[in-house]
Amino acid sequence: MILKSVLLGIGILTIVCAVPLYSSAQEDNIVVAVVNGSKLKKADLDQELWKLLPENRAIHGKVAADKMERIRKEAMQKLVETELRYQDASAKGMKLSKSELNEEIEKISSRYKTNKAFKSSVSAAGFDEKSFALLVERTVLAERIRVAEVDNKVMVPDTAVREYYDKNSSRYSKPQEYHASQILIKVDPAASVEERSQRRSRAEMILKKLKEGAAFADIAAQESDDLSRIKGGDLGYFHAGQTMADFDDALEKMKVGEVSGLVESIYGYHIIQLNDKRPPRQIPFEELRAKIKAELIGNEKMRLTGLWMSGLRSKAVITYPGEK
Repeated sequence: MILKSVLLGIGILTIVCAVPLYSSAQEDNIVVAVVNGSKLKKADLDQELWKLLPENRAIHGKVAADKMERIRKEAMQKLVETELRYQDASAKGMKLSKSELNEEIEKISSRYKTNKAFKSSVSAAGFDEKSFALLVERTVLAERIRVAEVDNKVMVPDTAVREYYDKNSSRYSKPQEYHASQILIKVDPAASVEERSQRRSRAEMILKKLKEGAAFADIAAQESDDLSRIKGGDLGYFHAGQTMADFDDALEKMKVGEVSGLVESIYGYHIIQLNDKRPPRQIPFEELRAKIKAELIGNEKMRLTGLWMSGLRSKAVITYPGEK
């Protein structure tokens, strides 16, 4: 199946009118789901399907059949949920005035050079004026009711944020950190004894220069085989356990400002300079307050959405014509 994008909505209203190149008006009007008596058609499903397709939509026909089927099922679920939300909004008295509906449609049509081009795209996507207006209304009201039923009901007081931090304090600790630089003389693991000896001699010569007072960053830039040479060998900050055991062991024994002897690893010979050492620390609550609150808000939104949608589904009559 090959789809083409013919319309792209803006803002809160994300509508992509997409249609198989070989589709017909008859196919677009096939009923794919019935939700409490409301018929949802293939053209509606295409809207949701398009949003879930891979980024390179022009060649999405190459998506494996089993993956395409999973995408279709997810699109169907989203379509049904949008309809359930829309029906809930209508039952609770939410409406779009004629002027609001026209304004939303205008946001989409303004993306086109002419009104004729806009209408042509809507038609190509399988909608007439009435069904497209319903698509827009359903999308907008489904979002408005979500805000009312979920976003506006989320309550995460500062006391809850603090309590969460205290209960999960172990998650918010940092191990000891090092700021180091290195000079690496690489040695091929398959190198002969003679080659390895030559590389070690080179590393010892570099170490001698450092002991005589040469600037570590300058020597690293000139002699190191590691990419960090472009920054004078600077490796930045990292915590214990992020490097090789031999490297870690050397750092643990060093004092800030000290330069190591030769540290041998599977990569070759390292010469390390310890620039700074930070002890293990607990990240203060104030540094994490906003992040934790956002996480708790997200969790609460998921919980409320799940309860809301489960309630709507439990009372709904949903059928899928044509499916076995």
